[in-house]
Amino acid sequence: MPSLALLIRIAPLLFVSLWSTGFVAARYSMYNADPFVFLCLRFSITALVLVAIILLMGKRLPRRIWSYRHDMVTGTLLQCGYLGFCFWPIKNGVPTGIVAIIIGVQPILTMALASLYIGEHLGWRKLAGLLIGFAGITVVIVGKYGVTLGLNGGLNLVDLGMNIISLLAIAFGVFYQKKFCDQSRLLPGTLMQYVAGALATALFAFIFSESWTVDWTPGFALALGWQVFGLSIGAVMLLMYIINNGEAGRVSSMFYLVPPLVVIEAHFLFGETLGMLSVFGMLVCVVGVVIVRRSPESLTTPNSQ
Repeated sequence: MPSLALLIRIAPLLFVSLWSTGFVAARYSMYNADPFVFLCLRFSITALVLVAIILLMGKRLPRRIWSYRHDMVTGTLLQCGYLGFCFWPIKNGVPTGIVAIIIGVQPILTMALASLYIGEHLGWRKLAGLLIGFAGITVVIVGKYGVTLGLNGGLNLVDLGMNIISLLAIAFGVFYQKKFCDQSRLLPGTLMQYVAGALATALFAFIFSESWTVDWTPGFALALGWQVFGLSIGAVMLLMYIINNGEAGRVSSMFYLVPPLVVIEAHFLFGETLGMLSVFGMLVCVVGVVIVRRSPESLTTPNSQ
């Protein structure tokens, strides 16, 4: 259908535009609540909203939790593992653009997993595009912090470790979603993801002895509302749709576009700047994404064969 084909075509760009704002919203909200406590609140509210949506649509709520075990694993990886260990360094003052840039190396990991365990074809053009995108991310980091990556001021080993955990969580999360959740119903599956995410973030909040005190301000409420409705419902459901209708490697490549958008947003909102070398790196990232998405191996999806 033409309308469906158009949606599949524009969905990645729409998702990237929405997703990039999450890092900025996190910057506004992280000083009002500890990271895992904030995410537990966000996911709990999102789950309640999804329950209301499902009931208003006349659908049945999930009954057999075991039937949604794969969705709950995906939710733990993407919601708790990715966002939780991504928000932690933001809370500690690491520039939002740098956090997004480190996470940006995720596509090459997901592509490797998809090639090994799903059997997605890794053509030379797709591999070249992913490597070019990875090179662009590296150039941006070096241009911002130098060859030491800022470890002597701006990034510490704990924050870097948290970012790496977050990177691994999203790489495995996208792969796991594609491999095990293709047949999941969108709304119930997404609901169970957030139930799992809320439980997992609550557990880590207790492990890290975070304070459950939340400083409610108008700015915090606005940032929370956007993250619930714009990101957790809008962007994440869009991501689930994209993953289920495309190759994991091709889908992952669009994450290369998130760092440039985040850097631009952080520049205007927080005064964070990048030199010409980093700007060149962002352009290289865009070239890598274009090559991956235009490679012949990416023009057909598993669901359309």
